[in-house]
Amino acid sequence: MSAGIYMADMVDAFLPALQEEDTVSILLGLTSCLPWEPIEHPSVHYIIAHENPYTVAGRYELAQLCRTILPDVWWSADAALVPPPRTKQSPIKIIFAIEALRHLYGTHSNKQRFQFLTRWHARQNLLGADALICPNKAVATHTVHELGLALRRKVAVIPSGIHPVFRLHSDEEIVHVRRQLLIPQRYLLIVSTSATAHYLTPVLEALGTNEEVSSVTCVILGDAELPDKLREVIRDCHLEGMVRFLNNAKLSPNEISCLYSGAFLLFEPSQDVAYFPSILRAMACGTPVVCAASKANEDLFGQAVLRVHPTNTREWSQALTTLTLSTTLRDRQIERGLTFSVNATSTAMAKHSFTFARQLCTDAATAFRKPRHD
Repeated sequence: MSAGIYMADMVDAFLPALQEEDTVSILLGLTSCLPWEPIEHPSVHYIIAHENPYTVAGRYELAQLCRTILPDVWWSADAALVPPPRTKQSPIKIIFAIEALRHLYGTHSNKQRFQFLTRWHARQNLLGADALICPNKAVATHTVHELGLALRRKVAVIPSGIHPVFRLHSDEEIVHVRRQLLIPQRYLLIVSTSATAHYLTPVLEALGTNEEVSSVTCVILGDAELPDKLREVIRDCHLEGMVRFLNNAKLSPNEISCLYSGAFLLFEPSQDVAYFPSILRAMACGTPVVCAASKANEDLFGQAVLRVHPTNTREWSQALTTLTLSTTLRDRQIERGLTFSVNATSTAMAKHSFTFARQLCTDAATAFRKPRHD
């Protein structure tokens, strides 16, 4: 998945997943920052890179660091990042974590860099890896299809988890954050990025035509470029004043979690075969979820979410109306979501990841088997 999300969920899960002999080094670029508070532990070390890792100088620096550290495993969530070279002194194992097909071609956000990053480049990084990690079977299947059947034994599934900051919040916590961010009491939440903004059109059209549910504010949590992508759609749907944009980069983890917990419901209209942390986070925060229907969502979440046709405006509108009028249905969906999210923790994900890494280093015959759940 994207490097920011992946590291945010993994870092705080490291400690309970570490064994006595394990050590972890986290490499941060000059402009990198972790969304959560960095953990302090004798077995966890942070390294700041002084060069852009996507340049020749940056790759040289990375190679020098690896010669000093001599790691057993190099783990990255960015397909655009060239891994360090292997040497006899450091026969390092390379692992890439993949959230969605669009990330096969890199997750680095520098647009100028993409002018030079060819499709072939990112594929070579992935083809040369010892293993590829996917958050669910749907992403794994599409990854194998995209990169070639010969790689199917290199692809493993490790279910993603929910960071413990996403939980049920008290009314006082929610009200405090709402007042701080000037959010009304009744709102629905959408989490998106500028790259997936086009999926939001049916949802916004549904809100603009829904006459039974009025005065509902739509809070869209995303990146700084998202408002420009949706401005015309909002105007055409006559939703001026009813949509509020929040830049998640400027919010603390607790504020984001309170936004999830205080929302009337979460709409997730994205149709990509990908891992959507918003669905799991909403469940853990006690918020019902309405998402685009897909085989992947059905296999993953079962009846814990309501699924509608991705482009059918009427179905999105009907789902909002039904959850508004039926308290029984709303309570049932909240209970199902909380039950589903109990075992989907980031600590469990980290434990499976460490188990997988150890197998990769010690036993090539079993390296690509899915780790067993505790």
